[in-house]
Amino acid sequence: MTKHRSPTLITLGRLVRTFRDAAGVTQKGLAGALGYTNGWVSNVENGQLRPRPEQVTALEHELGVPPGALMNVYEQLDGESLPGWFREWVDEEAAADVLRTFELALVPGLLQTEEYARALLPADQAAVDQRMARQKILARDHPPTLHVVLDEAVLYRTRGEVKIMRAQLEHLIASVGPRLTLQIVRSEKNPRSTGAFNIATVDGSEVGYVETIIRGIVTSSREDIAELLAAWEAIRTFALSQEESIDFIRKVIEERWT
Repeated sequence: MTKHRSPTLITLGRLVRTFRDAAGVTQKGLAGALGYTNGWVSNVENGQLRPRPEQVTALEHELGVPPGALMNVYEQLDGESLPGWFREWVDEEAAADVLRTFELALVPGLLQTEEYARALLPADQAAVDQRMARQKILARDHPPTLHVVLDEAVLYRTRGEVKIMRAQLEHLIASVGPRLTLQIVRSEKNPRSTGAFNIATVDGSEVGYVETIIRGIVTSSREDIAELLAAWEAIRTFALSQEESIDFIRKVIEERWT
């Protein structure tokens, strides 16, 4: 399947190529002036790579175009960074009093370190920045209560280098507090082996978010919520206690990520 490319990123790339041609500069010449490779310039011009803001500014300078000629287009990418269905969930997440999160393969976005997120989202610093921005809800004066259950497989899946994994698991332990609980469920005891999900309590009502192969689904259907709550309680029934879970994470760190 052909990877979807952002229409805005394609437009930005075409502008870079147009301004470069107008300036009589080759890809090689532009790459040399910026200190990047020909491939980097080519990927930008083809809409296959999202440059960082400072790189867009450098492009404007090297091509001799007015400030903002490229940046104004680049800034429109922020509106495309999150799919519509996920933006809906982020809004619910930010308004929640209580969050319940179950993950099978990844550390939840709210608890990811920046390095771990970058390993998941290479060449997309904007997406990493957005993920880090979501975590600000945990630093509010009145943050939501967050309950997290992770299948033990999350602790073993390599995301980046060993030091990234070690720092990430240490961060999980350090995050535990009065408003954040963390439990591990052993894979062989996990009654739900497919499908991560989240439940947010917002103004006394529950909203669910379920990940599928194609997209995430946000739902407030009574039937869906009842099923998610039942799954949550079943998983927690088989999960280790928080104290046992922390000891288990420490053991994994020492045995696998040292």
